[in-house]
Amino acid sequence: MATSICFNRFELFVQERELYQDGQPTSVGGRAIELLCALAERPGRLATKAELLARVWPGLVVEENNLQVQVSTLRKVLGPDAIATVPGPRA
Repeated sequence: MATSICFNRFELFVQERELYQDGQPTSVGGRAIELLCALAERPGRLATKAELLARVWPGLVVEENNLQVQVSTLRKVLGPDAIATVPGPRA
């Protein structure tokens, strides 16, 4: 049985890593889909950069810019207000 998460005009099939808009498949890269799954599975809850980097790039050392690129990609598909960025404390 497929698990899906519906929001706005989109349906995300988590196990299949597929995104549909208005019933049509939407082309999104693998890292962007993994990021979307990580965010969609925790609606209304904050996810830290560290949590997202560990989920989307497991076992790899990547720069935070990679996360920003994927968030930007998702905002282009989902709309500019679909993902909120909450500034954290500066080190």
